[in-house]
Amino acid sequence: MKLTVVGCAGSVPGPDSAGSCYLVEHDGRRLLLDVGTGAVGPLQRYCDPALLDTVLISHAHGDHCSDLAPIAYLRDRVKAAPLNVYGPANLRAELNWRHPAPQFVFHDLPSELPRLGSLEVSFAAVEHGMESYAYRVGDALCYTGDTAPCEALDKLAQGCEVLLAEGAGFDDTGVPRHLTAGDAGRLASRAGAKLLVLTHLRSWLDHGRLLDEAARHANCPVILAHPSLRLQL
Repeated sequence: MKLTVVGCAGSVPGPDSAGSCYLVEHDGRRLLLDVGTGAVGPLQRYCDPALLDTVLISHAHGDHCSDLAPIAYLRDRVKAAPLNVYGPANLRAELNWRHPAPQFVFHDLPSELPRLGSLEVSFAAVEHGMESYAYRVGDALCYTGDTAPCEALDKLAQGCEVLLAEGAGFDDTGVPRHLTAGDAGRLASRAGAKLLVLTHLRSWLDHGRLLDEAARHANCPVILAHPSLRLQL
């Protein structure tokens, strides 16, 4: 399985990154975890949007879902088959899509997720002050989306190889409804992860300090996500 970071900025795009978007490829299948603001441009370096098989949306904030619209445009241009999109029931309402989008087939969670080739894909409802989900792809990858620490996330992450976790702030100031970098490090330790990739990096924060805080609590290597980061899992 291959993971490519397309965008990793938190809340709004940064000077060097689009919003959250992660491409997962396995057995000839292509899955997107979120597609935030500005992500479809750089996505095309790694994957033709017309060749995507599935999109999983963590929650209906623009930095995680707003670029569904340009994906629809690009797929319509080449008359690609409707794309399966899984996510919260309020997704279409939050995007202000008043009319059906024939480029997509929306599946409201909870719903059975498709496999990524030979790998099972699962999810857990997490705590972000709105309907939100974290995702697990096989034994290798757990993606937190945006969430406060919660038992459901701990269960989903247990035993994962790579934890792709937001680090939206610092322990000493706290971040309501989000993981701090320290929270991400502690989650990695509880889960027994082999690698923590810190993402949802807000441009106005000191990313080196985020990395240091996460590393103090994780019992595994910790790296910062950046666009074009590619990992073979």
